Amino acid sequence: IMLLYTMILKMNRILTTLAVVSIAATAVDASADYESKIQAALDNYAAHSDEILQRAINEGSEGSAAINTVGIDANGDIISSSSAALYADFGLKAVDAELDEINKMIEQTVDAYELDKEAFEELTAENGEDSTTITYEQLEEWDEMSDILKLFKHGEFSNLWRKATGSDSDEGEMKLSQFVKFNNLLDKLLMAKASFMKLNGGRNTGTGISYDQLWNMDTLSDDTPQNDFFVLWKKALGQDVLKGVMSYEQFLVFWDLAEEWLERDLSDVVEEEKERRENYWVKSGNNNVAKVEEVDDDGYNLRKIKVEDWPSYFIADEDLPEDIKAGFASDDEDIRNEAALRRRLDPDMWDQFSYWDLHAYFGCEMAFDSPRPLWTEQQWREVRDLYHEFIEEDKKIGPPGKVRSYQFSKEEVDFSKTFIPFQSGHKGRGLQAVRDIKAGEMVFKATNNTIIFNYGHTWRKLLFAINEHFDDPGMTCDMHVWSWVQDLYEGGPMKVVMDLDSGSLLNEGRDQPGWDPPNVQCGMPDATRCDMDYYAFRDIKKGDELLIDYNEFAWLESWPDTGL
Repeated sequence: IMLLYTMILKMNRILTTLAVVSIAATAVDASADYESKIQAALDNYAAHSDEILQRAINEGSEGSAAINTVGIDANGDIISSSSAALYADFGLKAVDAELDEINKMIEQTVDAYELDKEAFEELTAENGEDSTTITYEQLEEWDEMSDILKLFKHGEFSNLWRKATGSDSDEGEMKLSQFVKFNNLLDKLLMAKASFMKLNGGRNTGTGISYDQLWNMDTLSDDTPQNDFFVLWKKALGQDVLKGVMSYEQFLVFWDLAEEWLERDLSDVVEEEKERRENYWVKSGNNNVAKVEEVDDDGYNLRKIKVEDWPSYFIADEDLPEDIKAGFASDDEDIRNEAALRRRLDPDMWDQFSYWDLHAYFGCEMAFDSPRPLWTEQQWREVRDLYHEFIEEDKKIGPPGKVRSYQFSKEEVDFSKTFIPFQSGHKGRGLQAVRDIKAGEMVFKATNNTIIFNYGHTWRKLLFAINEHFDDPGMTCDMHVWSWVQDLYEGGPMKVVMDLDSGSLLNEGRDQPGWDPPNVQCGMPDATRCDMDYYAFRDIKKGDELLIDYNEFAWLESWPDTGL
């Protein structure tokens, strides 16, 4: 790894941001003022680059750490640094090259402003020597706009005018600053239109795009976690979310939402999250609302050890258990990778294991390499009994009265007259309708067998208890992958949820190529969120498999929010 590559990228981002901010603040006043401010920041950085690099080396070399990440602000102050090796000569050359690129970008931006200004002056000259504004009709009839107007749908040009001028009609006049804003909005719209047509294979804007098509758009998926991406998708589609196809108009809404998300102030996000966690309320087992303590105060008094500070652990070849040896001998790369991780997972660190550490520790890739059997009713009863015994013992640890886990409700429901477990081919185990189910009819709901965990470590402990109790290690893996994370109300904290009945077998479907389409949704057809009840959103025939899009309720990347 050549040192400062990350530092240079960060510097580029800092200076690019500085350039954008300066454009907004000064471009309409004078390009010379804009250039001088940006150039001053660049000159300051370049003049002190040797000193900056040396300070980075010194700071990173303190203690036992070297450097591979260095954050530097526009004044040349070090923000952060950490691990790997740093080579000053390479760094200086790369910094010089990066400064050249940034200077080119500045020149191009200034040129764009000058072009806007020149065009605007030509338009205002038509209105008289002292004119400083133009009209809607002038802009619409401008020669440079004729080809662009052919690309617009009805009302798009008018919308740009209104956004740029802040007006609610096409009347009035436009100033130079508004003209610059109009052109920026125009560039953004044309980029969005081109992106949409690229995603739908070059067809016109009347053809929609799927979730996967949009997710595979590099500029979005590279910077946006899938949970956040799905939230933006749902907001843009609104009531059409179950159709699974995004129209051109909805894509423009999504484009704006994604831009806001990417430009959000992360410090505000952190503060909002801290405030939410300090003040959240949760639903208790008897459906009363109760205030509970902050989410990371689970009362277990667990040691707080960073992963990089875990003690070194490695099982030598001669000491490997037979199941890990079998993993290394597998033809499946995922199973071999799992075996490599298992030999490094120290059992004494079990209370620190993450979701994926647990997946590897219990050998779940190996367990799912062959078809898993359906659970018997006796096995479900045993695991429910084990949970109740476990939770009674767990209550004895820490402050009295602490609610670490509870049944979602006291209601007992027999779903056997609606669906039954079955083997669903390549999907594994699933649920099959035993009768016709009409669209809008409730299919499944959270019951007394639905377990909520306020704290990730309680769920982690239960998995180890299950692993000790049952002879079949695959049962632990079943309960591991059948668990998910979600909030129980808008803005609430993340909870671990599991069903201790055959409802766990509800498989995933999506309205996307390569998937079977879903026929069940979380919440009523007109609901804006999932509240632990599930309805048919299209007619389901007897014998059909029940399928749901997990993204409707499960936050697939939020396990770390629960301490896992």
